[in-house]
Amino acid sequence: MAELRKSAKQTDARRRAREMAAHFRELQDKLEQLAADYFVAIDSVDATNDETEREIVKLRERAEQQTRKARDDAERVVARMLDAGASPTEVAARLGITAREVRKATRVAPSSTPTAIGGSAAGAQGDDARREDYAPSEA
Repeated sequence: MAELRKSAKQTDARRRAREMAAHFRELQDKLEQLAADYFVAIDSVDATNDETEREIVKLRERAEQQTRKARDDAERVVARMLDAGASPTEVAARLGITAREVRKATRVAPSSTPTAIGGSAAGAQGDDARREDYAPSEA
């Protein structure tokens, strides 16, 4: 009879081992699925960050173009004020900028051509004479 008891103990031990192994397999399967969910979420974060970076680059390029256009317009206005006969000091005082900024604007500003701001090319000859003492633009 002692043998039956030993056999019953072994049977019971195998049953418990199978239950524990099944529980362990369930836990491993659940952990594997959760890990897969994690990697899917991280890939989504990376894709979102990449798309956001691309949009930021586009926005910066557009902002740079708009800023350059606005600066060009402002420089043309300064040039037109000079063409109208105002001195660099007077233009600077009226605009609240330094005379150095006025001279810089006249160096980089294109000649007074008709633009969206308005104006005429008639003052371009006088503009060239006024700018003789300034260094030419390096464009």
